[in-house]
Amino acid sequence: MPQYQPNVTTEASKITDLSTLNRYTPSELVETLIAFYKRKKPVPIILGSPGCGKTAVVYSAFRDILKIPVAVFQATLYDPTEIKGLPVFMEETVDGKIAKVAKFLPFADMPAAFGDEQGVLFIDDLPHAPQATQNAFMRIALEGIAGAWKIGNLFVVGAGNRTKDRAGAKDMQTAMANRFCFMEFVSDYSDWRSWAVSANMYPPIIAFLGCPHGRDWLNRFDPSKQINATQRSWEFASEAMVALGQRKNDALQRKAVAGCVGDEAMTKFFGWINVYSRLPDIDKIIKGDNIYSDDLDVMYATVSALVSTAKQVEKGKKAVFQRLIDYAEKMPDTFVELGAFMGKDLFKIDEDVFIKLSLDAYQERYEPLVV
Repeated sequence: MPQYQPNVTTEASKITDLSTLNRYTPSELVETLIAFYKRKKPVPIILGSPGCGKTAVVYSAFRDILKIPVAVFQATLYDPTEIKGLPVFMEETVDGKIAKVAKFLPFADMPAAFGDEQGVLFIDDLPHAPQATQNAFMRIALEGIAGAWKIGNLFVVGAGNRTKDRAGAKDMQTAMANRFCFMEFVSDYSDWRSWAVSANMYPPIIAFLGCPHGRDWLNRFDPSKQINATQRSWEFASEAMVALGQRKNDALQRKAVAGCVGDEAMTKFFGWINVYSRLPDIDKIIKGDNIYSDDLDVMYATVSALVSTAKQVEKGKKAVFQRLIDYAEKMPDTFVELGAFMGKDLFKIDEDVFIKLSLDAYQERYEPLVV
């Protein structure tokens, strides 16, 4: 283990190797961000590939869970002099004489405190900003002030891409880096699935990205390619599929999905989507038949179709939820992960209904997987 060495770095030192950063799944990031916010320390910065979900995690932690406002500041849009404010000359009396002095006025779009409310200043794409602009944030990160700009009670959270992603991020000087707690984003299907269900993502996409043939495509960023399969681009693909209708293997759907996630991911997805032609009768399952396929892909698709059906139910929702819990509770051991997903999905759809269900048998079987 290397021994501690005195800090002999200079302003010219660079952070060039990010491979040793701590890695966090989205749920771990949310938990940690909330804990940091409550103490107002340390100042976190989330790094990850483009489209992986960094911004969504920040919104989930603060807007959705803590219910506090988030002011977004796009670091790449400002020069360092703009961070400090606009210089103006004003007359002041100095030693009995009138003299002109320079004052700095903050720009109107600079986020400041939300009155007496607590809030977050989310500095997005910080590593993409010019070096001088990054340096202008040094006092903001720790002291909440830069020239005329005072952020008051806002808690600072940074985010950006890694230099190895070749997406425009620049090396961060050690003097700046030392003001942050670095957190590297890693994709997690279980976390993403919870979000995707609540966001009404196209069910076949949710199923495809969970099955053995598709899980590697959830966040497959290649800096040498212009179009990549990322969590963000799959959301666009979902919108494209819905916009172009339910026409199976439609040529326009293929083109649109390829434009979102790339040719290879599109081919894999549409090759897999034929699984939906082998689904058991969803209505029969809802009505009480325990129909299970021996094909893992078919079961992933079945569970997604059942969850999608449950999400659309208005009347009799509790009865439908209970039926799906019973279906999951009797699911063959081969598909135990899918039974756990079923419970998590239903909880995400309607927590109030879920907690009223008869869950003893389900919890006895799945508790280790759903905590």
